[in-house]
Amino acid sequence: MSFLKIKDPSKREKLVAEKIKTKNKIQSNFRSERLGEQSMYEDFGKIFKPITEQQQKSPEEIVSKFAPLQEAIENMPAQQALPWDMPQPELEGQAEVLPAPDDGLMNVGPIACKYFTKSTKKKQWDETFGPKGDNKENLKLGDAEFKTDGKEMIINGKRYKGTEGLWELVTMHIPDKNVYSDDDKEKYKEIMVSTNAMRNPKTPDSPAGNSKGYKWENHIRPIWVEYVKKQSKLQRKQNANRKKHKVKAFSQVTQTLCVNGWNC
Repeated sequence: MSFLKIKDPSKREKLVAEKIKTKNKIQSNFRSERLGEQSMYEDFGKIFKPITEQQQKSPEEIVSKFAPLQEAIENMPAQQALPWDMPQPELEGQAEVLPAPDDGLMNVGPIACKYFTKSTKKKQWDETFGPKGDNKENLKLGDAEFKTDGKEMIINGKRYKGTEGLWELVTMHIPDKNVYSDDDKEKYKEIMVSTNAMRNPKTPDSPAGNSKGYKWENHIRPIWVEYVKKQSKLQRKQNANRKKHKVKAFSQVTQTLCVNGWNC
């Protein structure tokens, strides 16, 4: 604001005086606040001085208390047994502590361990089409030997990458569709066919287990139907070859007889 534009001298002087008064008041308040803060810090310093001084002394006092112990340890003979190394006396009737049994689960890898842990839960483990045996070292899948080295499944000597999806399909009663992939399903189909795990061991031409279960309807049945069709086609082809061979053999015999003077 320009005071020169105010033509009335008395009014102009009054406004100038008010501005100077306001400026001086602001400067005075600012100085008071700074002095107040400084005074507050000085008061805090006086109040907390005993605490800060004690904290500064504490580390030195702690070190000085442990100095004799450190010196004793340094001067201890090298062959002298420490208290925690000395043999403990056996108490009469004290129970023998046996080492925890090694169930082998830590040697098969995290994925296999996860699924072997579920083998004790009947509603989760596939007891019809999945691996069977007394323990993980003695398992069979169908008529094939089933092993794992932690990263791969080993079935009749052939190795399959032990993905979580393949383990889900091979071992679970109701596989989680969010876990396995299409590639896992293809590998699973190959395993089911090669191991005869789908077939009833007493009647090989019929499937094993309940034909109304979830896994049968959603996983095994499509593999079984495709397998039966291929086997039927192969059988028809083999029968045709046998018939053709028999006709050819009979023709050769007839020709031989005719050559030897038979009435053909």
